[in-house]
Amino acid sequence: MARESFMLEQTRIVEILILLADFKVLAAVTLMVAISLYLSFNSKRVYLVDFMCYKAPNTLRVPLSSLIEHVERWGKFDSKTIEFQTKISERSGIGNETYLPTGAHQFPSDPSLSSTIDEVEMVLFTVVQDLFTKHRIDPKSIDIIITNCSLVCPTPSLATMMINKFGFRSNIRSFNLSGMGCSAGILSISLARDLLRVHRNSLALVLSMESVSSNMYHGQVKSMLLANCLFRMGGAAILLSNRKSDRQIAKYELQHLVRTHLGSKDSSYKCVVQEADDEGFTGVSLSRSIPQVAGEALKTNMTTLAALALPYSELIQYGLSVMWKKVWPPAKKRGSYIPDFKKAFDHFCIHAGGRAVIGAIKEFLKLKDRDVEASKMTLYRFGNTSSSSTWYSLSYLEAKGRVRQGDRVWQLAFGSGFKCNSAVWKCISKMKPDNLNVWSDRIDQYPVEVPEVMDH
Repeated sequence: MARESFMLEQTRIVEILILLADFKVLAAVTLMVAISLYLSFNSKRVYLVDFMCYKAPNTLRVPLSSLIEHVERWGKFDSKTIEFQTKISERSGIGNETYLPTGAHQFPSDPSLSSTIDEVEMVLFTVVQDLFTKHRIDPKSIDIIITNCSLVCPTPSLATMMINKFGFRSNIRSFNLSGMGCSAGILSISLARDLLRVHRNSLALVLSMESVSSNMYHGQVKSMLLANCLFRMGGAAILLSNRKSDRQIAKYELQHLVRTHLGSKDSSYKCVVQEADDEGFTGVSLSRSIPQVAGEALKTNMTTLAALALPYSELIQYGLSVMWKKVWPPAKKRGSYIPDFKKAFDHFCIHAGGRAVIGAIKEFLKLKDRDVEASKMTLYRFGNTSSSSTWYSLSYLEAKGRVRQGDRVWQLAFGSGFKCNSAVWKCISKMKPDNLNVWSDRIDQYPVEVPEVMDH
């Protein structure tokens, strides 16, 4: 049966290749798909046992009115930049129940290393402890730990901080990723998958977060002020396994993971950059071209993903559209056929980077409001939590009771570089209500209508 299944997959790949009209990339695509098939057929299965998202105490809540008042009283901004941040905050799609760390609440804000470490410990210590307690996990059973935080890279590393706190084994394989942007969460899953393919009977702990404390921008450059308005406190802990015995308790199985990096293009490389302005203030500059660059990265990413996940009907339509453009030049003006990914996936967890990004992806993939509801509500309730945002969206779907056994979930994240990363999960368990879900205390209040200009 296994050989017959593999032969069917080979036949499917041949059919896809026949449909490809761009012969310049035929050899590259053939090799890419062949490698993907080989790895898929020969690799170990990777299970997502469970994950936990962080929710800060209410004392750290930051309504928009408080954020705007803080900006006004900060004493760092002139009237124009105050007006700009107020406008952006009101139109961001972010609500009044997001959180900022203690250092960001102070007057003046505390960007010190001590304040930053306090934030990291508050987030990561909490989610790891909650995850371990829920599943009665002995820290010494963890074989691999991967931490990611783009803008904070202390010595010792965040991974070492976790080892010291929880007493992991001396031979644990530890990795700390920095500078990878908002897509680092899925990138970390990719690294964990590769390690689990090599090391048998292993548990991998992945920790994703971004620090806000040390990265508040104090200058006057508008592209750098955007981060002050969008980013909020958050993080997630994800437990992965390749042990057959864990399939019985796991929530999901990893189906596909596709990574795209457009850093060779200057326009992509420069659209999200940490730099110092002319006055010496350091911040993250967010370019207006992000939606366009994200669209280009998504096209590249989903070309590979389509060959792995789409049904025959969509592959044929896509192939015919490409061929028709070659035969009839006027058809180029209409663009290529965009496959209906709703025929491959039941749920979408798009990175909650901002209203514009979510809207652009929705339009590009021709999704409905319900398809992007989880991402929009994540942005509204928790703000942009960077690399952990897709986990908040998946938590939302679980809390709503929408994820059923057999469903497929597409996690889609974007980050500096510019990167676009996709992870596809198949639900393999009967989901049950979970009081520890980050949305559990108020899920009945959602979804909410998010106005174009929010009152404060």
